[in-house]
Amino acid sequence: MDLVLATKNLDKIKEIKDALRELKLRILTLKDFPDFPCVEEDADSLYGNALKKARAIAKFSGKLSLADDSGLEVEALGGAPGVLSARFAGQEASYEDNNLKLLSLLQGVSLDKRKATIRCAIAISEGNKERVVEGACKGTILPEMVGSNGFGYDSLFEPEGSGRSSAQMSLKEKGKISHRGRALRKAKEILKDWESRLVLGLTGSIGSGKSTVARMFQELGAEIIDADKVGHSVLEKKEVRESIVKNFGSSILDKEGKIERRKLGKIVFRDKKRLEELNSIIHPLIFSEIKRKITFSEARIIIIDAAILLEAGGDSLVDKVLVVNASYETRRKRIRESSLLSSKEVEGIIKAQFSQDEKIQRADFLIENEKSIKESKRQVERIWSKFVAGC
Repeated sequence: MDLVLATKNLDKIKEIKDALRELKLRILTLKDFPDFPCVEEDADSLYGNALKKARAIAKFSGKLSLADDSGLEVEALGGAPGVLSARFAGQEASYEDNNLKLLSLLQGVSLDKRKATIRCAIAISEGNKERVVEGACKGTILPEMVGSNGFGYDSLFEPEGSGRSSAQMSLKEKGKISHRGRALRKAKEILKDWESRLVLGLTGSIGSGKSTVARMFQELGAEIIDADKVGHSVLEKKEVRESIVKNFGSSILDKEGKIERRKLGKIVFRDKKRLEELNSIIHPLIFSEIKRKITFSEARIIIIDAAILLEAGGDSLVDKVLVVNASYETRRKRIRESSLLSSKEVEGIIKAQFSQDEKIQRADFLIENEKSIKESKRQVERIWSKFVAGC
């Protein structure tokens, strides 16, 4: 498998190659691509910069790509330089320029008040498949530069408990405790299983028993991302709430000023255009958050539990689609027994979703949830064994 390192920094390339040397990878760099692009690091977070670079180089090369971004956070400077660490003293600043600026800002600050943390975000990207991991190392900023190894702020940064600056350590010693070393160990485990990781979409019509099936997969070891819970968190965001109230009126708010989903549902499930209006506001935010959760997850099998997975285009995030099925009569009976929704509300929800037949046609796996819990569990375990075998 080829892996392109999305950096022109030769010092970083050396560290990354050393950390990943045991993997069966052909590591490619700018030397292998004459038109290697320069990606502007203008995101407001280490995570954002790393992911931007990894995505750009994956798109450019057509191959799996890895990028990192690191930042030094000094407590006495309110967390600065942070995301601006590499260009602390200016856009074209050298390592020495940045170190000298840091020393000048900390002049007269006692050693016990020079606490700092260096963080590293590593992003791995291959088309729609992405992962991000992070590593951190706590320490102290020394009163002068010490040591000749390493790069960046290594000559000023003394990792907690080490008694030496990072620049006084060998590459191997530094790799055991450094921010990048810690992030690279996580990245290494991800790369080992890169081709075997699965993201599955679990869906089914209201009353099919989808949530029960999700819990069965969770008990077997899957990580569940509940789209409904993500939707709840999205609705609690001030800017989202204000946008929805502007479009649907303040009558949808409860006494505490929060959106009451049932009141909102009564409006949108009676009017297709109003439903589309609401979806245009919240669906992009919900699936953006789901994608973020997938990116940061360390699980090998992730299941997105989403009633409207197919309707909202969420199947683009998954490798396989699982549909939970039950007869219309069974679904209606379950809804009556477990829900406070009126018949009209239920009918509105059903009309807003694809028919069960449409969902079944797009299923890679079908789970019949008509009979006993034991029978449903047997089906889940059979499907799970296929996924685990594939991993």
